[in-house]
Parts: sequence; structure tokens; C-alpha cells
Amino acid sequence: MTKKIQLNDEQWRTLEALRDAIAKRHPTETIKVSSRLRSNGLVTTDRQGTCMLTDLGLSRLNQGR
Repeated sequence: MTKKIQLNDEQWRTLEALRDAIAKRHPTETIKVSSRLRSNGLVTTDRQGTCMLTDLGLSRLNQGR
């Protein structure tokens, strides 16, 4: 079982925005991602600067608010 990382409203909305943008194939460069989401391994950035959810980020979204 993974530890459930507590997220504030802004961080939660960021994860949802990334999930929705990726699903709709919209660019994610304009979504501001906090360093906390990156340092906890929920979000990563590829070489082109595109933000994306990691498996851990998707798992955290599936755990619910």
C-alpha cells in the first residue's frame, strides 16, 4: 500500500488538469506544477518540457480526494 500524500486544493486541481489535458491531447506546458508535486514523484517533465503524470500521480488521483 502506498502512503496517501495530502494535497491542497491547488495541487489536486493541477493533477486533475494534467490528467484531463493528457486525455484530450492538449498541451500541458501552460499548467503550473508545484515543486512539491515533482519532488513527491507525482509529476515529471520530458525533454520537450511537457508535464505528465507518473504512475504514482495517476494512482494518487484514483485514491480520491
